[in-house]
Amino acid sequence: MNNRKTSQGFANVSIKMLKYIVMVIIIVVCATAAFNFGSKIFNSNGVEEEPGTDMTFTVDKGTTIKQFGKTLEEYGVIEDANAFVVQSYIYTVKTIKPGTYTFNTSWTGEEIFKTISAGPEENKKENTTEQGEDAQ
Repeated sequence: MNNRKTSQGFANVSIKMLKYIVMVIIIVVCATAAFNFGSKIFNSNGVEEEPGTDMTFTVDKGTTIKQFGKTLEEYGVIEDANAFVVQSYIYTVKTIKPGTYTFNTSWTGEEIFKTISAGPEENKKENTTEQGEDAQ
C-alpha cells in the first residue's frame, strides 16, 4: 500500500511538472512571436539596402490597406502585410487614393506611408503645374 501512495504521488508531481514545462514553452513561443511581429512594425530598415529598387503600382478605387499590403509584400517592397496594416494605424493612414505610386524596396514603413499620404503621382504633377502657373 505504501508503494502505491508513493507511485501516485510521483505520478501527480510528474504531471504537474509536465504542465508547467508545457506552459513555459507556450509562453516563450508566444513572447518570441510577439517580439518578432513588434520588430516588423517598428523596424526602421527597408527590405533591401539602399539604393534598392523602384517599383510602380497602380491602385484601383476601393483598394484597402490590407489588400495593398499583400500586394507590396508579394512584390518584396515590405516584409509583412499584417505589420503594414498595424503601421497604417500608427501613421494614421486609413485609405489609399486611387492612382499610380512609386515605392522603393529600401524605404521604411514611414517613407511608404508618407508617399501614400501625399497621394498618387498624378496629383503631385497637377499640383506642381498649378503652382507654376500661379507664379507666372
